Amino acid sequence: VHIKREQLESMGSAPDYVRLALTSRVYDMVSESPLQYAPGLSHRLSAHVHIKREDLLPAFSYKVRGAFNVLDSIRREGASSVVTYSVGGQGLAVATAAAALGMKATVVLPERTPRQRRSQIERAGATVVIHGSGLEDAKREAQRLARESEGENIFVHLHDDVRVIAGNATVGLEIVRQHSAVLDEGVSKLKKRKVADGVKPEAQRGAAQALASQTIDAIFICTGGGSLIAGVAAAVKQLMPNCKVIGVEQEDHNLLERSLLSGHRPKLAEPSHFVDGAAVQQLGSEVFRLCDDLVDDVVTVSTDEICAAVRDCFEDTRAMLEPAG
Repeated sequence: VHIKREQLESMGSAPDYVRLALTSRVYDMVSESPLQYAPGLSHRLSAHVHIKREDLLPAFSYKVRGAFNVLDSIRREGASSVVTYSVGGQGLAVATAAAALGMKATVVLPERTPRQRRSQIERAGATVVIHGSGLEDAKREAQRLARESEGENIFVHLHDDVRVIAGNATVGLEIVRQHSAVLDEGVSKLKKRKVADGVKPEAQRGAAQALASQTIDAIFICTGGGSLIAGVAAAVKQLMPNCKVIGVEQEDHNLLERSLLSGHRPKLAEPSHFVDGAAVQQLGSEVFRLCDDLVDDVVTVSTDEICAAVRDCFEDTRAMLEPAG
């Protein structure tokens, strides 16, 4: 069998997530979320801090981006029904995306899932199945349902799917575009200022050049299952290679930190703390590959620090975030 060289290179090449994000169908459902300036945090930290308002999207989370992208792909392949597992947020995203695409969705939840989360998923139009004491039990049941449906129900991975990661990579593209737009506006205002304003022409030009040269120093991202930080890193590092991508996770479930330090994918016990919505037992192989290559650092935080962050965000935005966010 003769295979051309370019075919071999294509077979072994990693996905181009910028291209996949740009050609995704995410914006058939969502609009660009605001990059909101946080005056309180900026003043306290002597920095320019912005918050990406993914809570304003359908299903109140970035997760709808990846969910819609993968479900749209599945629908285009001819399927009309999917099954997944969740402790709430991802299930709601899949249910919301499925409804928008006219698809059927089944979400398997562990018994410990709060009733409020179950009700949200049902109201979004999905069928809810309660099974097992933890997320691994729910995952196995979802896989069984998909397998026994003989192809009718397609199993949807929560994070470790190229299409999910590409959908979430649109967050990174938006951040770069929105940051550039803010700089362009600032440069334009500086150039329009007159000498009569008390600004010398050379100082005016210097200030405009300094502003135009600014880049994003760092993007801090809640890790969880990793598809968000993997997608954002894959997009941003192509466009702004000097921008640091830093993961944030709870100190008693530091899965990403342990994975990066050990160089492999350890499996941790399932968490029971109040940020369970952003925790998994093991990173997927593609998520780990991207994070291992592209993530600069991981910060671990205490429960008290998470509670303080919820307060800080509320003071700057009047948005009450869940601890996982």
